Amino acid sequence: MQVENDPLVTNSYPGEADMYGDLQLTVFPCWEEAEVTLESDYDRWQAIILDAKCQYKKGDADKADRFLMNVITRIGKIAARKNRTIPWYVLSGQGEDDIRDLIPDINEWDNSWFKLTNRRFYSKNGKIKYGKEERHERQLLFERIRTQVNLYNEELQIENDLYPDVFKALDDLDLAGEVGFHLMPLLRAIHFKGVSNADYNCRYIDLRKALEYIFRHMVKKGILPSNIVSKKEKDSVNLSWSSLFLGGTQPENLNDVKGSEKIFWSEIERLQAEPLLPKQLSAWLKEAIFQTGGAAHTAEAEAEIAMNLDKYLPQVGGSPYMLRSLAMGLCDFILWYDNFLKAHPDEEINAITFWRKCDSKF
Repeated sequence: MQVENDPLVTNSYPGEADMYGDLQLTVFPCWEEAEVTLESDYDRWQAIILDAKCQYKKGDADKADRFLMNVITRIGKIAARKNRTIPWYVLSGQGEDDIRDLIPDINEWDNSWFKLTNRRFYSKNGKIKYGKEERHERQLLFERIRTQVNLYNEELQIENDLYPDVFKALDDLDLAGEVGFHLMPLLRAIHFKGVSNADYNCRYIDLRKALEYIFRHMVKKGILPSNIVSKKEKDSVNLSWSSLFLGGTQPENLNDVKGSEKIFWSEIERLQAEPLLPKQLSAWLKEAIFQTGGAAHTAEAEAEIAMNLDKYLPQVGGSPYMLRSLAMGLCDFILWYDNFLKAHPDEEINAITFWRKCDSKF
């Protein structure tokens, strides 16, 4: 869908959109007409291109402030009602830098364009150095829309067809934004083409970040002891201690253990005799943490991951299968946690049921 009332543009852009992006571009001369169609057949549309200066209603003057500010607000309200965001883009004539402040910083789907050009709109006639050649920005826009639409469609299939139970669990846990963001690229590359093995193997950090968010959530819900997360250092989450508490055997004698494990069990007593995790997930979590670095700080863990992979991947031809298997385990871990939290929803009761500090008087 394009909202545009310049006849020179409306006559030529549909052909260019088809040529460069394989897009079927339907043009509306004002927002009033586009909105009627959007409301009546929302599922038909996958992207919206907005002229910077166009008519909000039929007969209006072409004013960027009235058009953009109202249209972008309306798109957001419709998306909230329809429960699906349609990506929108602004395509402007040259020399319209005055519209910069009219475009809010909410189009995260096209954030890479902002980083490339330091503006949130595309120029109708301008060119930009892209790779080794100069390209018209409008033609790049058509190509980018096609790429992003394909990506969006893949994510829809991941969420609704392939892993609906996992993403419903993340919604129920209120972790879809954090954990789902890091889980999606791990799953998408398993089912769709376009990601090399080398690029996929750079995603071990996504597995780690997903675990960090889940463990922080477990602390908040009283399931994990509070010393898992450092109060002084915001990115410090002790994954190894989380694994020990959830799936490890609590030692009867502290002299039988050493190092970090001894420090943890000297501070925390698990009040349940058996580990909270089933054996299968205990083994998976231990392996996942080994593969994603035992360091408490994410930055330090990244260096540890790189070092481990440099030693391991050449021996298996750079295959992605280890990370794929860990991603599948993460799905089961999410389902387990959702069920566990539903059975133990009270964070205050959890905090006195599952653990106590060893120096506590109670």
